[in-house]
Amino acid sequence: MRDLFLGPMLLAILVQTFRTPSAGVLGWTWLTLMTPQKLIWGVLSSAPLNMILALATLVMVVFTPDRKKIESTGVVTVWALFAAAITVSTIFALNHTLAWDGWNRVVKVMLLGLLIPMLMGTPRRIHALIWVIALSLGYFGVKGGLFTMIMGSGAHVVGPADSQLVDNNNLALALCMSLPLMNYLRLQTGAHYVRIGLLFAMVTTTFGILGTFSRGGFIGLGVMAGYLWWKSSRRFALALGTIAVVVPAYTLMPASWFDRMGTLKDASSQTTFLTRWDAWTTSFNIAVARPLTGGGFNASQDADVYQHYSYGKSIYATTLTTPGAPAGFTGGHAAHSIYFEVLGDHGFLGLGLYFLLLASTALLLFKVRRQAKKIESAKWIVELTSMVQVSFLAFFVSGIALSMAYYDLVYLFIGIVLALDGLIRDIKKNGQQATTDFGGTPAVAKTGKWRAPALQAT
Repeated sequence: MRDLFLGPMLLAILVQTFRTPSAGVLGWTWLTLMTPQKLIWGVLSSAPLNMILALATLVMVVFTPDRKKIESTGVVTVWALFAAAITVSTIFALNHTLAWDGWNRVVKVMLLGLLIPMLMGTPRRIHALIWVIALSLGYFGVKGGLFTMIMGSGAHVVGPADSQLVDNNNLALALCMSLPLMNYLRLQTGAHYVRIGLLFAMVTTTFGILGTFSRGGFIGLGVMAGYLWWKSSRRFALALGTIAVVVPAYTLMPASWFDRMGTLKDASSQTTFLTRWDAWTTSFNIAVARPLTGGGFNASQDADVYQHYSYGKSIYATTLTTPGAPAGFTGGHAAHSIYFEVLGDHGFLGLGLYFLLLASTALLLFKVRRQAKKIESAKWIVELTSMVQVSFLAFFVSGIALSMAYYDLVYLFIGIVLALDGLIRDIKKNGQQATTDFGGTPAVAKTGKWRAPALQAT
């Protein structure tokens, strides 16, 4: 049944891509974040759907007149340098199979991110992209939240198999990053029932995050809530809403969830801090030995690499019972941190460029928000940049203990920030005319009226 829905949907997106490449960006984003092909069991589950749509989109970019030039900002420059650095580290990787697999996936999502400022630089298209992101991740949030609320069992909420989100910790971080986007759409939509639906999705997604049993997701959720409360002008209402969610969650979560969260205060537990410290130390050792290139993508997940660079001090060596394994043998392990992941994979040079990429994006985000405040027709950009900032905050905080350095949504956000920067430049240069889409139609707005003139013809 799902095949019968997915097949015609993808065919329609592909046909529309040859007419308007921006449709290809939306479809590519959907396949990347939600991976619907992993939710079916028919022939389409093994078909290279993402590659087909990506190739069609890239081909049409060459021929479409509806293409904008990417401004040469600091973000673009650092992004190019980081892409070059990870390519060099892959060439000199310790495990070429793992490294090229990682490089292939990251470069593809980087290409998708770069297409956003080229093809999605109008209000209507940016809003469509935000909707696709929110719906793609919201599916797992609502589904997982309902499961948690109804079952209240100790089973973990996880994502689709053979995807980045199959791990409960990764799924929790992705859902945390999607929550602010849902809130943005709730603030922007003019339809009452849509706002109610988005509010319901936010509440259930919150339960879904708790249902992952992820300590990193729990911390990210708390940091986001605190930041939003601090920045909000309606702190009392926000506090009441938080209590309305927290109290039912407290009563519904099983004892095993409280046991899991309770380990946060036990830094001596082998299941918490020490296991991560072990992985961090190994990644650091790789970077010290190879400061310019690191070990290549997923270096620490190679058993031989992990054994060599842990120098026999890994705590895993005392628990592993692999038959025939040499003394002190440790299996390969994830880095358990976005920062140590990049450090071990690409060395100190790669980590420096990664930091510069994220920092320059954050600075450009602040710049766009500040400029948008001065433009009456760009007030929606102020709200969107604020929510993207909150999503980045969840990524920076929860990512301390999660291997999600190359998560797709990060590079999509970078592309969105570049698109918003380009839109602000166009508005300042050409005025209201810059917000007009090619043959566009009026967009929805709050209370049934145009929320901002910038949205009217896009």
